[in-house]
Amino acid sequence: MIRRFEMAIAIDTHRSFQRAARALGVSQPALTRALQTLEGEFGAQLFERSKGECEPTAFGHVVLAHARRVVAEVAEARREIGLLQGLGAGELKIGVGPAAPQQWIGGAIGDLSAANPNLRVHNVELPVGEHPGALMAGKIDIAVGEAGDLAAYPDLVVARLPQRPGAFFCRKGHPLSGRAQLELNDIAAFPLAGGKLMRRLGIHLPDGSPMGAMSADGQFFEPAITCPIFTTIREIVRRSDVIGIRARALVNTPENRGELVVLPFAAPWLHTEYVIMWRRDRMPHPALKAFCDAVRRNEALAMDDTRAIQVVAA
Repeated sequence: MIRRFEMAIAIDTHRSFQRAARALGVSQPALTRALQTLEGEFGAQLFERSKGECEPTAFGHVVLAHARRVVAEVAEARREIGLLQGLGAGELKIGVGPAAPQQWIGGAIGDLSAANPNLRVHNVELPVGEHPGALMAGKIDIAVGEAGDLAAYPDLVVARLPQRPGAFFCRKGHPLSGRAQLELNDIAAFPLAGGKLMRRLGIHLPDGSPMGAMSADGQFFEPAITCPIFTTIREIVRRSDVIGIRARALVNTPENRGELVVLPFAAPWLHTEYVIMWRRDRMPHPALKAFCDAVRRNEALAMDDTRAIQVVAA
């Protein structure tokens, strides 16, 4: 029945027998027969068939809700058995947010792989704020990124990394780069480039200014130029009057010397808030502790401001 549940879920996901069969790698007649068998077992029609998309019936919605839970539980049971057999040590799924972690997560994965050469690692990049949901859905084993509001996720273990100063930065020769001190309104007169910012930061930025605006749901601040990739942001900033935002230590690096200028602005809210997260109610992966140790070690190295160039006004 598990396989038939998976087929019904695929039909609901794709709303087409043809697309669902293609996604599952089975023939359409085989998919139709599996659904007919499932409908016979429940004594009810689960989908409305038509030439267009197929829609679940009221009975179908009930069965699909239970089917998803059963399939998820079976997958979790297989994972735990694999861990007990030592098979699960071969694969670790890491959810990583955009922005800063990508600049030091590579070192952590490299250290982990050096110590565990047979370990397969899946580095899953997730949008800001989606780490908790992905963990609870079992899509990843561990996550590194901005915490956000975790009140709705009591089953998550949260290991907080040190808060690091953040900074706005611009190109050398920018109209703001020669100022000794700046107010936020001075910076807000220019477009901001970066990934979506968590609400804790966004509420301090002028909504609707050239910098950007809060999202419709009020959970994020969306910069005027939305881009999570630092190398791209760096080029945007280097070639224009656009402002960037980043952990100060990741801007104050030797390779940015003469290219980027950290603006003289500080505020108690302008800091990183990265965490490592995993599920409390899930059997821990054998590589969990080693990965956490590697993350802490590489984060500390990347965020060490003592090796950085100084804030300059050029």
